[in-house]
Amino acid sequence: MENRKYSVTPQDRMNYLLSLYSADQQINAVLYFPVGISEEILEQSIKITLELQPVLNSRFVENDIPYWEEHSSNTSSPICLFVKGNDQELEMMAIDFIQEYGDRIQGPMVQAKLIRGNTTDILVIKISHLCSDGVGVKEYINLLGTVYTQLSLGESKDQIIKAYGEADKRFRDQSPVFKYAGISDVKSAYRPNQEQQASLWSFPSQPNKNAYPKMSVRRMSHEQTLRLIQWAKAQQATLNDIITTAYFRALSHFTVYAEPRTAERMIGITIDLRRYLPNRTTGAVCNLSGMEMPVIKIDDNESFNQTLGRVKQSMDKIKSQNPGLSSAAGMELLANMKLSAVKEMYKQQYEQAFKMGMALPLLTNFGIIANEPIQFGDLQAEDGYMTSPIMYAPFFTLGASSFNGRLTLTIGYHSPDTSEELVEKFLDSVVNELQ
Repeated sequence: MENRKYSVTPQDRMNYLLSLYSADQQINAVLYFPVGISEEILEQSIKITLELQPVLNSRFVENDIPYWEEHSSNTSSPICLFVKGNDQELEMMAIDFIQEYGDRIQGPMVQAKLIRGNTTDILVIKISHLCSDGVGVKEYINLLGTVYTQLSLGESKDQIIKAYGEADKRFRDQSPVFKYAGISDVKSAYRPNQEQQASLWSFPSQPNKNAYPKMSVRRMSHEQTLRLIQWAKAQQATLNDIITTAYFRALSHFTVYAEPRTAERMIGITIDLRRYLPNRTTGAVCNLSGMEMPVIKIDDNESFNQTLGRVKQSMDKIKSQNPGLSSAAGMELLANMKLSAVKEMYKQQYEQAFKMGMALPLLTNFGIIANEPIQFGDLQAEDGYMTSPIMYAPFFTLGASSFNGRLTLTIGYHSPDTSEELVEKFLDSVVNELQ
């Protein structure tokens, strides 16, 4: 019996290329529960989700027209691991699992680890960015919790699969986004980035071997987060505006610049394209993100509010122009080329970035991990956060997420190319800006 094949979307292709040059492409979620998650039901639940979302049980096959090929059931490495630890070391064990290398291309595309303490269970879920973006990971958590709950209520695998409904209502590609945005000619949505007069700046690094993957995490308390949200409202700004402002300001004290330097600075931010869909979901685990580049003038001596005013101005302009669609159109156009040709193009861009030691800093805000409680049977997640991919120098990304009223900031990088001490100082600086 031949393994089933699925089409690779323009966004999957893009994330595959980025996995070769800019990051260890994996998005992670860390969820805290009271002790009591059943190992057996968890393992069974994950296996069922692989049938419901077959891309998770596939490998990426590089080809001029690449495709996903489903693993035959007897191969594939373990998707679910269990370990025990003391409550004091659980956090470190979770980070260690996130830092472990996995095969993002051969798969499996999802891996989970249940780390059991005396009073806490931590569930870490890792999903390859080749098949899913951050919102896809959030949707996967929701699916896994639902399947787990159904199994613990005594439903059978067949009942769950049958109740999941028709696959034809689900899609993974971005063409419906253009349709709902009223764009019939995709080419017309592509605007080459005119903002190139902004200074190229970069978090300092010595790109080399990317030997040791690291993840640094800063978690704000409930009180700090609430104060931040209330303060943002008073400024008629979003929490995202505030985080973006803090990021710009912290970067301006740490980064190195390409000369000649201008007053304008630019970062890349990810945009969830599901905003254009009627139900804000595709029903499938997928990549559906665009990219925008806010550009602001920044003066090192100005106040937080002055920077915020410019960030809001830049973000309002972006929001008024179909955010994310231009980059989505760009990916669509690249998908008409052979993968090998695009790969060569990316390789040259990467070599230039490597030589200069320069890459545009990125911000990815996953937003709130879930608006409803995350239920696994009768257990409810009490806390959690997500982390963005672990970047290769000189690439650099700040990840932000919130859950149950707590904001978490993360940076994934490789040492010694990027200095651990500098990343820790930088995160402290971002948190100080947010105070």
